[in-house]
Amino acid sequence: MPTLIHLTCLLAVLHGWVRCDLFDNPCRIIPNGAHEEQTTIDVNATLGCHNGSLRWDYPRGGVRVHFHYKGLPMFKVCLKDRLGGDVFEIYDVTYNVQHALPVARDSPKEVCTGFHHSEAVILFQAPEMMVYMGEVAYRIQPLYLPGK
Repeated sequence: MPTLIHLTCLLAVLHGWVRCDLFDNPCRIIPNGAHEEQTTIDVNATLGCHNGSLRWDYPRGGVRVHFHYKGLPMFKVCLKDRLGGDVFEIYDVTYNVQHALPVARDSPKEVCTGFHHSEAVILFQAPEMMVYMGEVAYRIQPLYLPGK
């Protein structure tokens, strides 16, 4: 049975006032462990999540997110600001070459990687100054081949 908080949140979402996560979201990446400026940690996005976000509270250092897509030969990862995501320096580092992925604040426009085989690695670098949080939405887009 829904509680008053669930109903209030549902009404707020329907009116476009807020976004609510009422339950644990397996497609939300919440880094733990990168608490020092020089530390970069590796995390894996949940396999099977084609849409989600990286929400990082009090970001420090860096996070390399490994995205995988099973079932199709190639895919790309598209990103856009969700809430303060423009504070991060974001790079596609899949082939050990940094390609900047500039995410603009409050922009509906996505920025995408090139197409990758089996794995894409995205580096989120925290700003030098302390900020409360940043969140970037991600979407995995498969390459559909003709005749498949």
